[in-house]
Amino acid sequence: MSRLLIIHHDDEIRSRLQSMTERRHDLTTAKELVAGIKEIARNRPDAIIVGQDLKKLEGTRLLKYLKDNELKIPVVVLAMRGAGSHQPIAMKLGAKAFLEFPVDEARLEAAIVEARKAHLAVLAGPPPIGEEELRGNLSMMEKQLNAKMKCFAGRNQVYIQSRILGGSTSKPRICLKCSLRAEYGLSKDVYYEFIRAVCCGNPARCEAVCKFQTEREIA
Repeated sequence: MSRLLIIHHDDEIRSRLQSMTERRHDLTTAKELVAGIKEIARNRPDAIIVGQDLKKLEGTRLLKYLKDNELKIPVVVLAMRGAGSHQPIAMKLGAKAFLEFPVDEARLEAAIVEARKAHLAVLAGPPPIGEEELRGNLSMMEKQLNAKMKCFAGRNQVYIQSRILGGSTSKPRICLKCSLRAEYGLSKDVYYEFIRAVCCGNPARCEAVCKFQTEREIA
């Protein structure tokens, strides 16, 4: 059972969220952001649900606080009426999911599960570099993958990544930085095997593409 913190200023909505989540999670609630931050320090939750409305902006304020203090906790932002347009900034600040109220129990639980899953994937870091990359011509591989790209979000986004770690430079590898995945709280960095199989092979296997297509169908 995961530790879940709900931050919402509206008593009725907070109570409704509590009833939808208390059977599956060890639950703590807070009526406003300052109290919520105290709960984070006291009980380090595994995930947070926070409301976002046009006046209080508690969702984006919380995300900024977590980012500034380097606290890695997955956040589900629940947008109230009129705050749906805040999704891009919320996701840019690190939200792992963004839902618009009202929301049913199944959809809320799915968002919590996906947020935690995406968070753990980021913590796990990139996969090890494969033999094909170690032995291949990375410049040629980069060019070929960009030419074979099927996903609209990945066009001309494949590049050779090299990082400075502890004063030394990591081995170069193939990477793609996907803005669409970032919009849905997923790791924006994907690597060679995923690029070849999904981005250049079958984009329908990508969670971000599936979410994007579903939203377009609903709209």
